Amino acid sequence: MKISRHISTMIRWRWCVLSIWLVGVVASAWVYVANFRIDNSVAIWFLEDDPELDSYRKHLAEFGEHEWTYVWLQAYSIYKPEFLRDLRGLCDQIESLEDVNRVTSLADAGGFRAGIGGIPIFQTFDSAELQEKLPGNPRFEGRIIPRDDERFTIVAVQNANKIDEIEPYRIQLVDAIREAVSSYPSVLDFGIAGTTIINSELNRAAKRDMFIYYTLITAFVVIGGGLTLRRVRDVVVLCAVVLGSLLPVMGAISAFNLPFNLITVMLPTLLVTVSVSYLIHFIIEFHVFRRDHPDSPTALALTFRRLLRPGLWTTLSTAIGFSSLILSPVAPIQHVGVFATMGIVLAWLNTITVAPALLSVFWPSSSEVTQQPPEEKGSPLLGWLEQPHPALALILSAALLAGTLGLLRLDADTDYVKFFRPGSPVRSDYSQLGKLAMPGAYLTVTVHLSDDTRLADIHRHQAMQDFADSLKSLPGVLDVRSLDTWIGEITSQLGTNSSGKAGLLLGMFKTGLLGPRDLFLSEDGRRLQMFVMTGSLSTRDINQFRDNLMTLAVDYPEGWEISLTGTNVLWANMDAHVVRTQMLSVGITATALLILLPLAFRSLVLGLAGFVVSFVPVLCTLGLMGWLGLPVNIATCLLGGVVIGLAVDDTIYFLLRVREGARQGMSVDDAIRHATWSTGRAMIKTSLILTGGFLTMVASDFMPSVYFGIFFAFSILVALLADLIVLPFFLRMAPGTLVKRVAEKG
Repeated sequence: MKISRHISTMIRWRWCVLSIWLVGVVASAWVYVANFRIDNSVAIWFLEDDPELDSYRKHLAEFGEHEWTYVWLQAYSIYKPEFLRDLRGLCDQIESLEDVNRVTSLADAGGFRAGIGGIPIFQTFDSAELQEKLPGNPRFEGRIIPRDDERFTIVAVQNANKIDEIEPYRIQLVDAIREAVSSYPSVLDFGIAGTTIINSELNRAAKRDMFIYYTLITAFVVIGGGLTLRRVRDVVVLCAVVLGSLLPVMGAISAFNLPFNLITVMLPTLLVTVSVSYLIHFIIEFHVFRRDHPDSPTALALTFRRLLRPGLWTTLSTAIGFSSLILSPVAPIQHVGVFATMGIVLAWLNTITVAPALLSVFWPSSSEVTQQPPEEKGSPLLGWLEQPHPALALILSAALLAGTLGLLRLDADTDYVKFFRPGSPVRSDYSQLGKLAMPGAYLTVTVHLSDDTRLADIHRHQAMQDFADSLKSLPGVLDVRSLDTWIGEITSQLGTNSSGKAGLLLGMFKTGLLGPRDLFLSEDGRRLQMFVMTGSLSTRDINQFRDNLMTLAVDYPEGWEISLTGTNVLWANMDAHVVRTQMLSVGITATALLILLPLAFRSLVLGLAGFVVSFVPVLCTLGLMGWLGLPVNIATCLLGGVVIGLAVDDTIYFLLRVREGARQGMSVDDAIRHATWSTGRAMIKTSLILTGGFLTMVASDFMPSVYFGIFFAFSILVALLADLIVLPFFLRMAPGTLVKRVAEKG
C-alpha cells in the first residue's frame, strides 16, 4: 500500500521533528519561567484606549491616587484604656507603612470649639469623653463605631491606589496591616474590607489556582491518559503533544510581557484538555489499523487519511470558538482568545507531526499485532447506543428545550466579594461589617462646579448639603462624606446660624482648615469629591445607584456636572463588556458554524442538523445558569462560543462516519451503527477527558472559575448525549434517501 507522503516524511525525519519539538519546548519553558508574573491590578482588565479607564486615571490625577481600606477591630470594650493605647500605637504603625497616606480612627475622635475670630479649633477627646460623647453622635456612630455595640470599631486607612502598578504592593500592605493588628493583645478579632483587600486576595487566588491547576492537570493527563489509552507508550505521546501545545503558548504570553491573571491562568487547563481531543481519536484509530496492518507506517498512513478531514474541521471549529473572544473589550479575555487559538493550532500540528514520529518509534513495524483491550471487543455501552431509543431521545430533546427557556432569566451581575468561597476571610469580614451596619465599600461622586460658582458660597454649600441628604436616602447608602457634610457638622457643633455660615466658610478656606486638597477638593477648587459609603455592592446595585443619581440630576444647579467613578464602578462597568463578549462569542461562532458545517458534510440539511445538536446543549447550559440564578460574569462569559466550538467536534466525527458508511452502501441504521462503533468509543473518551479536565477547576478559590469548570463539563456531557442519542434519532426520522444522497455528493 502506498504510504501517505506526509507520514513517510514524518517517519523519515522523525529524529529531526523530535529535536525541533524538544528545542521548542525547552526554550518556551525557559522564557515562561524567566518572565512569569501575576497581576490582577485594575488597569489590566481594560484595553489601553478604554475611555472609562482614561477617565478614572484623570480623576486620580486630580484627587490623588488613593483609596480607602477599612479594618474592623473587636475588643472587650473599645473604651478601655489599654485598648485605646494599643489603638493609638496600631494607627501610628499603619500610618508609617510605605503605601499609607493617612489613618483615622477612634483615637482621632474629637470636637470643635470656636477660636479667635470664630474660626473653629479641633480638640481630641480623652478616654472618658469618648464613651460619653460618641454613642448616639451621628458624626461617629455608623462611621467609626456601630450602634449599640461597644466591642467594635473601624480604622479607616487611606492607602495608595496605583491602578497600573504590577508589583504586589497591595498584598504586602495587607500582610503588614494583619501583622501589625495581630501584635496587639487587646484586639480579640479583626478583618479588612475594601478594594485593596479584594485585589490582593484575587492575586493570591490566582497564584494558588496556578499551582492547583498545574498539579491537577498534570495528574489528570498522566492518570486519565493511562486509564484511557491503557499503554504507557501512548501516554508518553499524549504528554509530548500536550507539552508541545501548551508551553509555546505560555512562553509567548511571557515573551510579550503580558502578566497572568485569574482568567489567563486558566489557559493550561483549557489547552491541555482541548489539545488531547484529536490526539485520542488519532491514537485509537492507529491501534485499530494495527490489528490488521502490523506495519506501523501503513497504519499511520491509514489513520492520517481517515482523520485528516475531520481533524481539520474540528480544529477549525474549536479555533473559531476561541478566536471569537478576540473581539472582547476585556483585555484578559481577548488574550485568552488569541493564545488559546494559537494553542489549538499547535495541538493539531503536534498531532500530525510529533505524534506520528513518536508512534513510529514506540511501535516499530514487527509481527506484533496490537491487541484490543478485552472490554472494548464487545462494549455493552456501544451495543446499547447503536440501538434506537426514541423515547429517551424525545425526553432529552424536551429537557434541552426546557433548559434553554432559562435564557430569559439570565443576567449579568458581579459581586467581587462573592467571587470568594463561602466562609473565606473576605466574605466573613464583609459579613461582619454587614451585621454591624458599617460601611465596607464606597462610591465616588464627583461634582464639577460651573465657572460662575464660588466655592466659599453659602448657596453652593447648601445645595451640596441638600444633595448629600438626597444621596443618604437612597437604598444601600449608609453615609455620605464630603467637604460640605464635614463643614455642616462643624457649624452645627459650633451652633453657627445660617447668616454666619458664609463668613465661617470663607474664614476656613483662608486658614486651610478644610483638610487636605486630595481628600475632597481638586487642586483647582472646581471639582468636589463625595464618598458615598455602602456595604458590599454588586453591579446591579451600582447600576441602580447610577440611575437614582441621574434622577437627582434634575435638581442640580445649572452648569454643574455630576459623575460616578471609583474602582468599584470601573469593575461594574465591565459587566457591559462581559455581556458584549458573550453575545459576540456566541454570534460569531454560530454564524461561522452555520457556514462551516454544511461545507464539512456537503449537505445543508446535515449541516443544520449538526449545528442544532451542538448549539442547543450550550443554550441549555446557559439557560440552566439562568434557572439557578447564576449570572454571567468575567469567567462564565467564556462559555457559549467556546463550548459550541468544542461541542461540535464530536458531531463532526459522528456525521462524517455516518456519511462514510452510507458511501459504502449501508442503510441509515447500519451507517449509524457503523459510526457508533467506529468513533463512539473515542467520542466518549474525549468527552470524559474534557469533562474531567474542566472539573479540576472546582478546586479554585475563585468562584467564577468553579462555575466555569462545572458548566463547561456539563455542556460537554450534554453535547455527547445529544450526539449519541438525539442525533441518531433525527437521522432515522429523516427521509430514507437523505443520507444516501449526501453520500453520493461526496
